Amino acid sequence: MMTLFRELDSGLRVSDFESDTTFENAAVGIAYIALNGRWLKVNPALARMMQYPADALADWSFLSVTHPDDLETELEFAKQLLRGEIEQYAREKRYRRADGTYIWASLTAGLKRDAEGRPELFVAVIEDISDRKKAEAERAFIIEEQAHRSRNMLSVISALVSLLAPVCGSAAELEQRLLNRLSAISLSNDELLSGAGAGDAASLERLVLSQARAFLGRDITRISVSGADLNINSACAQAFSLALYELMSNALKYGALHEPDGRIEARWMLSGAGDDAQFRFEWREISSAPCGAPGQSGFGTKVLETMTPLSVRGHAERTFGPQGLVWTLEAPLSAVIVQS
Repeated sequence: MMTLFRELDSGLRVSDFESDTTFENAAVGIAYIALNGRWLKVNPALARMMQYPADALADWSFLSVTHPDDLETELEFAKQLLRGEIEQYAREKRYRRADGTYIWASLTAGLKRDAEGRPELFVAVIEDISDRKKAEAERAFIIEEQAHRSRNMLSVISALVSLLAPVCGSAAELEQRLLNRLSAISLSNDELLSGAGAGDAASLERLVLSQARAFLGRDITRISVSGADLNINSACAQAFSLALYELMSNALKYGALHEPDGRIEARWMLSGAGDDAQFRFEWREISSAPCGAPGQSGFGTKVLETMTPLSVRGHAERTFGPQGLVWTLEAPLSAVIVQS
């Protein structure tokens, strides 16, 4: 683009720029601008970029289509050109299009002087870089998201080790129990990566079924799943994966799935609207010979009653009814889903 700018700057005669073929046929935007900021002439590429007819732009000042946050810098560069302090400048700035939206552009601008060295007009070469800016923003978001998830995962692992270590009789037991729970988290990460959210969201239904399938295999029909089609955020998915692991393993060892006729109902529902919208999840075990409440609280209790609800700014309750365990979790919907 700099080569094109030098060609325009060196070959321009104000009297004949109407017929400049380079100007008319360039793939990037080109503008000749009066010293007062008014567009004198824009080429077809710039008119398309700005979504204005070329003749309509002639009624505007370049300041009127410059983003407010870019105005001060733009004016300062123009003053430096007029004072002869610089010959040209290049920068990235935002332009307002006809529909009111802004695009990012790479601008190279200079000042054309007459034979006596008096300022005559500004020459600007403008290239749309919106796609590059969008890609840069997406890369920055991915890097930040990965850093956030790494920090979150370290926090989860640290919490797991702190809670498991006191209740494990050996390093081997600690290792096995920790690996089991990390495997559960791995399933949630698989759902995050395979879902529509491209790593940001996971289907709650698919997450519940994937955890159930890991424990039950072909007996997965012993658990019924129902609820709204809901994609939950990554933090919620990790918290749920740990809770589901505890629920499934306890159901197999002591609860409904320990009995031949036992089954589980997992369901969730939404209520309210706007800022008051609420999420409720229920895990209900149904067995003809249910087990009662445990004699003492263990690691699973901390996961179900403390870690998981804290992760979604909610609260949980665990009760033992005539048919078995019922675990409920309630939280603001905003803490569960991906925020736009």
